[in-house]
Amino acid sequence: MDVDAFVVSGAPATPAPMPAVAPTATRTPIPTATAVRPQPSPTSTPVVSAAPAAPAAVRDARYFSQTSFRIDHEPFWLYFESRGGVGTFGYPVSRTASFLGCTTQFFQRHVLQQCAGTGVRPLNLLDPDLMAATTINGSTFPLHDPALASTAPAPATPEYSRAVLDHLLTTVPSTFEGLPVDFFGTYMETVPPELVVSGPLVLRNLEMWGFPTSAPAFDPSNRGFVYQRFQRGIMHYRTSTRSTEAILLGDYFKSVLTGRGVPPDLASQMAGSPYLAQYCPGQPQWLCRPAQVQGTDLSAAFEPQ
Repeated sequence: MDVDAFVVSGAPATPAPMPAVAPTATRTPIPTATAVRPQPSPTSTPVVSAAPAAPAAVRDARYFSQTSFRIDHEPFWLYFESRGGVGTFGYPVSRTASFLGCTTQFFQRHVLQQCAGTGVRPLNLLDPDLMAATTINGSTFPLHDPALASTAPAPATPEYSRAVLDHLLTTVPSTFEGLPVDFFGTYMETVPPELVVSGPLVLRNLEMWGFPTSAPAFDPSNRGFVYQRFQRGIMHYRTSTRSTEAILLGDYFKSVLTGRGVPPDLASQMAGSPYLAQYCPGQPQWLCRPAQVQGTDLSAAFEPQ
């Protein structure tokens, strides 16, 4: 079994409308690809031809006027619906596209992928070769802790679901430094229990968050914020509202790709990444440097439908 991420509560504000998008989403019931990172060629701006008009989407239950995107790919729609919908993923913020050889769609909190011969799963956005950021939009998150990450039970562990639950109980707290961060409750309530028709609830939530890769920690510049890092997300507790939310990592990665609205601190950390400002409307595959992102076609991917 392949597991590695979950949901969160509380974070700074930034992209996507939810009605108004801030890279932190409200805690309603509630973001593996690995890419080689070549060095970008010297800064040269490609000649951009007029981008062809992108087709509009059907206005039905799969279309979200909040962000002007539709979930077209049937497996993505079924996955979205069966794991909590908007409460878990946020709204879609892209069309269906091809990214690193897999069918892909961006949501506010996650990026969903389906590769050949596999089912749908969230992309590990915090992988070192994707978006290994520790500071985004002025917020400083805990560093990845290899020692903690290495203690997660392997899929072949006997009574795996029980081992996963025991691990989470010891590494994902409900309180931190006297604060009711509710990280464990947030994790376990990401996928609504009534939607889990087979398998243990803990494993469904593991799909969304993955295992913890840091202990909880205060933001070093703001003790009103507490974060915990997971394979597929970052939880954020705010003392001012006593609420826990998930950082909108899908929105942030979209901003990296498009170069639109990317926070300066995130842009600085992504310098040299093949993904930074890669989106080029009007160019082949709508890519500025296609040789750096094999198996990727972002044609009209971020154009409203």
